[in-house]
Amino acid sequence: MIRIGQAGIPLSCKGRTNKDGIVYTHKSLDLNAIEIQFVRGLYVLSEEEAQFIKEYAQKNDIEIHVHAPYYLNLAGDHEEIMMSYEKIMKSAQMANNIGSKTLIIHPGYYGEYNSKKALKVIVKNAKKIISLFKKEKLKVKLAMETMGKQKVFGSFDEIIEVCTYVKDIVPILDLGHIHARGNGCIKTREDFEKIFDKLKPLRLRHYIIHVTGVLYENGNELYHVPIKKGDMPLAPLIDVILDRNLNVTLISESPLLEHDAVYIRLQVEKAIMKRTGKESAYYKDLSEVMKK
Repeated sequence: MIRIGQAGIPLSCKGRTNKDGIVYTHKSLDLNAIEIQFVRGLYVLSEEEAQFIKEYAQKNDIEIHVHAPYYLNLAGDHEEIMMSYEKIMKSAQMANNIGSKTLIIHPGYYGEYNSKKALKVIVKNAKKIISLFKKEKLKVKLAMETMGKQKVFGSFDEIIEVCTYVKDIVPILDLGHIHARGNGCIKTREDFEKIFDKLKPLRLRHYIIHVTGVLYENGNELYHVPIKKGDMPLAPLIDVILDRNLNVTLISESPLLEHDAVYIRLQVEKAIMKRTGKESAYYKDLSEVMKK
């Protein structure tokens, strides 16, 4: 299955609540995923809005993910770690209330640590968070995103290591971040194949992927750009997904947001038509290209 959506309320949606955003995503865009953003701070959902989002998503088969506030540091000092715990738990409770599949977090900064020490500290603190999730009976999965700057913990290999040590954490593959951190390392089909091959030990049944163009310099992400403006190709990614029969959710983090989410959809449908020889395709129907 391929799910497609955008990170946040669509820019073309007149209403600016998450309730408006999920309805617009389904009715106007015909997309079936959304990443709800608490990134600038904790947006408190009312009980009525949370219930609506959960029921609407279930009724219309929309997959929800939630992104916690950006500033977290599971490798920081005691005060930063406690602050991070509080933000994560409040976000997780709201994510759970709306039926979100994951709560996505940024892991933190190296600070004075080297990569090995930062990994050890982050794994320790991530395990504590998982214990809190279980204590509060939260069904939402903790998810850790690959990061695009050298000073931030979260290279592709580091996120794989965290997920190896903490079985209940799932990776979020921000391909733009991986591409930027590798100073433009994703250019061919083989590059995408290497990424999925590296993930095989985790035995993932579902891949959550952020897609955007990105401007970078010296292995550091500068900012996101529209997919067509970036130098990381989209077509080879779609080919690998279809050829490997992967279960994926593709979330547009482009500045064009839903425009590029729809662009991803069109490229998926173009790839389906190429395989089937038909003049039309629908991204939700992969029956003819994903046969076992």
